[in-house]
This record gives sequence, C-alpha cells and structure tokens, in this order.
Amino acid sequence: MKIQDKELNESNIYDPVTYIPPHAKGNAGHKDCEQGVIIRWDDKGIFVMYCTSRTIQRTDPEWLVWG
Repeated sequence: MKIQDKELNESNIYDPVTYIPPHAKGNAGHKDCEQGVIIRWDDKGIFVMYCTSRTIQRTDPEWLVWG
C-alpha cells in the first residue's frame, strides 16, 4: 500500500495524513479536507483515525497525502 508513491511500513503507524476529497481537486486547503493518523492498512485501503470526528475509517490511499 502506498501514499504519494511511498510504500507504507510499520514505522508509518500513527504518522499524520490529510484526506483530500475528490471534489477538492487536490486542494489541501479545501474546507472539507480532514487531518488524521494512520492506524493500519489492508489490501483495500488505509485505516485512518480522523481528528475532527474521532472515527477510524478505511480510506482509499488515492485521497491521502502525507502531513
């Protein structure tokens, strides 16, 4: 599993990421973007605990950026 062409490994657990929804068209400053941390991943997506909602959701890595 990769985020921005970087392969995930165990050291990435709890690393910060930002979810950029498709309608934001890559704009990390869009009001609907949300910060979170990586909890784990599987072959279908990355589980992110989001800061605002305090929920863990499987997220397509295509919509995540580091930081």
